[in-house]
Amino acid sequence: MRKFLLVVLLVISVSFFAATKVVFWHAMGGEQGTTLNNIVKAFNESHPDIVVDAVYIGNYNALQQKLLAGAQAGQLPTLSQAYSNWTAKLLQSNIVQPLNKYMDDPKIGITKAEWQDVFKAFRDNCTWGNTVYAVPFNKSLYILYYNASALSAAGISAPKTINELLYASKTLTKDKNKDGKPDVYGYAFRTTVDTFQIFLMMRGGDIVKMDKTGKYVSTIDSQETRDVMSFFKKLLDDKAAFAQGGYLNDIFGQGTVLMYIDTIAGRTYAEQSSKGKFTWSWAPVPVWKTRNVPFAGTDVIMFTTAKEEEKRAAWEFMKYLISPEVTAYWAINTGYLPVTRAALQTTIWKQAAKSDPLLEIPLQQIDNAKIDPQISVWTEIRNVVSTMFNDYINGKVDMETAIKKADTDIKKYLAEEYK
Repeated sequence: MRKFLLVVLLVISVSFFAATKVVFWHAMGGEQGTTLNNIVKAFNESHPDIVVDAVYIGNYNALQQKLLAGAQAGQLPTLSQAYSNWTAKLLQSNIVQPLNKYMDDPKIGITKAEWQDVFKAFRDNCTWGNTVYAVPFNKSLYILYYNASALSAAGISAPKTINELLYASKTLTKDKNKDGKPDVYGYAFRTTVDTFQIFLMMRGGDIVKMDKTGKYVSTIDSQETRDVMSFFKKLLDDKAAFAQGGYLNDIFGQGTVLMYIDTIAGRTYAEQSSKGKFTWSWAPVPVWKTRNVPFAGTDVIMFTTAKEEEKRAAWEFMKYLISPEVTAYWAINTGYLPVTRAALQTTIWKQAAKSDPLLEIPLQQIDNAKIDPQISVWTEIRNVVSTMFNDYINGKVDMETAIKKADTDIKKYLAEEYK
């Protein structure tokens, strides 16, 4: 009996040490982190030869700093969440693993049809030239949140065009105590680069654009930029909108503002703030010239510093994350989007969509989703645009001065990108 137990223990020991470990750095806390841990647990249980160790690093800033420090020190995980501009910066050090050979591997790869099933904008965001460096993970789109009770009482439908948004904003804004300051605003916006970029895309413009040589050039000095800046200034001058830098879900729940645009990942906060007070809903962003809209969220990348067996194991997990059932489960439980069309045909998604009529509304915009430029200086350019928008909205500078300075600064960063 003793000999038998020793043999069993030896077999267990060998099996344990034979498992390939994959370290995955991420920034998913709270309920999102719990959902991710559930996915990791299910993967590990179904892949006894692989152990994924999901390590919560902190928020995105903490994760970015740890990645940059790890790149310099040669201490990187097997996998990590990353925004595309992080990936672009890390690609300069040749430490991001191309995935094509694993995708095409006859044993562990995926078919061309499976990759094509990933929504195009998400695929494009993971690809540089013909090389795939990432798989999409936590993706969200911007959408119009609105107080359905208040709009219904006023006989106003969710705005479908920019003119309807302007009309609804003015009509719904009320100065109840007649003190010259509205008590309820029809619309609110954050004075951030995200707000500016959303409306610039809707207007048909871009912050930067790729030219015929394949390099990005500044296009911020445009009529579209002026139209967007003028639109927001008019809203404020007409006292038809409220503006602040922080999130808007709290004042939305208080009934102080009746409409705002945010990512679908903010749904939980809108639900919590409005619970027991009024019925809220959401709708696709209004059309200006287009309904183009940026999407938000990260991808998952692999590092060249891992051993080959770790890379193959890591690819198995990456492939698992974008499988229809898993990405559907992730989306339902976190508020993010599923990343494949096949996910929409799964039983779990269909049941969720049947019980939640709001679930599929954001998908009406999926074919209009646009990717951010895949350049390492994108964060710096965003900061330039944020300053431009804030300074103008807050009356610190005139429009032409703000735009010209932003154009000059953006050109400097692009020169750094291509030096």
